[in-house]
Amino acid sequence: MTPEQIVDGLDDLVSLPDAVIRANELLDSPHGNAENIGEVISHDPALSAKLLKLVNSAFYSFPAQIDTVSRAITLIGTNELRSLIWASSATQVFNDITPDLIDMNLFWHRSVYCGLVAKKLAGLKSRNKGEAQFLTGLLHDVGHLSLFIRLPEDMQSVLQEAQASRRHIHEVEQEQLGFTSADIGSLLLESWQLPKSLWEPVRYQHNPQLADEFSAEAKMLNIALIIADCLEPELKSSESLEIESLPEVEFEGETLGSEELGMLAMDANLESFEVLNIINPLATTVY
Repeated sequence: MTPEQIVDGLDDLVSLPDAVIRANELLDSPHGNAENIGEVISHDPALSAKLLKLVNSAFYSFPAQIDTVSRAITLIGTNELRSLIWASSATQVFNDITPDLIDMNLFWHRSVYCGLVAKKLAGLKSRNKGEAQFLTGLLHDVGHLSLFIRLPEDMQSVLQEAQASRRHIHEVEQEQLGFTSADIGSLLLESWQLPKSLWEPVRYQHNPQLADEFSAEAKMLNIALIIADCLEPELKSSESLEIESLPEVEFEGETLGSEELGMLAMDANLESFEVLNIINPLATTVY
């Protein structure tokens, strides 16, 4: 199958919550405002509860309790809201994958951690608050989940070869399938009508130099993945990297050494447990 056929075939197997679809439409609409977006989200009690838990957590440290979604939107803004909506609902989208194929708790731990590292990298340059970078990191590996659903036997073969040859999974995917999970993930995010600033970095996460419009964002995601391997390697058979052993990273004219990367990694690790405890509580029980 081609990547397009794989993503097309997911429509009946992977469904987004109605509130997420409608809220995403309003976020992209000039007519969307805190009141009507909040009303849509409030129709999904589980999503509303997770959003309010995140907004009232130490992740934001607002001085007063926030008790309505519309108030939360007013305080954090629509860009941050988009990240929180997807963070809150992402674990539901792929909740039917058999544990024989992948440990979903470990998967989301790595994904949340990667998102937080990418967000902090964006903050180093005061580019923005890093909402888009968090979301890109969170969803960077959904292509793997898509392939586990659509091509489970092929992916078992890919994983076995990657473990035996000690190569990266995306290298074996390209060799055996003719495409990578990054290709699938970017197509899926594009089909969900997420902006190019999110799906292009996902497509070029392993070779950011090939990105067109959002090469800096692809580079941030690539660095975040390297750092994520220090905490949670892609393959359980792989040896964890050490921050101290990483070479200096060049990012937008700035050199990031192991000490700075280590502080960034530590901060992201501490925050990841709180975020995980809200969006996927089971993931925190394995640590």
